[in-house]
Amino acid sequence: MGSGFDPKPPTNVGGFFILIIFITMINLYEILINEVSGPTDSIIVDVINNNKMVAFYYKGDKETAPGWRTGIIPVCFGTKNTKRGTFKYIRSWQTAGKTLSQVPEWKLFRVDRIRNWNIGSRKATEVPDNRFNSSGDKFMDRIIVIAKLK
Repeated sequence: MGSGFDPKPPTNVGGFFILIIFITMINLYEILINEVSGPTDSIIVDVINNNKMVAFYYKGDKETAPGWRTGIIPVCFGTKNTKRGTFKYIRSWQTAGKTLSQVPEWKLFRVDRIRNWNIGSRKATEVPDNRFNSSGDKFMDRIIVIAKLK
């Protein structure tokens, strides 16, 4: 009596659960958007400018088997004009994950075939291989961004 303690539960518990459900739905929406569309241009540019490592699911094509690509250091982002249209590509150094060739090795990924793009906490601090060309990429017709690695 007189202590100010009220043993009754708060009356707005329903509002709290609605908020939790709303936040969960937003998170699921972001995951779904990423899974359906892959990374945006601005996210790719940010990753390359900040030398971040990524992992993603790559749909592949007739020549490249689908699967998870991990330990990826994206170093160049640009476009290539083909008979079928203009496509965006990411030149990367792949250190692990599924591939039909060896790792570590330079890889070229078509952006529209990337799903579940995950940005890691690790960063590349130096050029992963002496074949890195800091002034461009012979495959790409237009460079959007290229990494500034030493």
